[in-house]
Amino acid sequence: MSESLLEDLGIDPEDFRWQDLALCANMDTEIFYDKYESSDAVAKAADKICLACPVISQCFFAGAKGETGLWGGVYWNGAGSRDKNKNKHKSEEEWEEVRRKVSE
Repeated sequence: MSESLLEDLGIDPEDFRWQDLALCANMDTEIFYDKYESSDAVAKAADKICLACPVISQCFFAGAKGETGLWGGVYWNGAGSRDKNKNKHKSEEEWEEVRRKVSE
């Protein structure tokens, strides 16, 4: 990533992290944790944000390393596994889209 592009985005190239490019970086992140699945609408909105995010792959693999919450389109249980209850609303088509996006 070029320094001028990062600077145009208001990101210090000397202190760049992939999280700086995440769509959720300046959002109420509770929708990716405690508020996730408070309703189907919240869960589906959070999933759509993840699927549109330019760093979904990096986020997915960070979550798989032991994070809790929605990381890269998957709600992780903190032990490196998908939380079956928090992901139960996802269709097979949605799972396929997550798989495709994280492998790009």
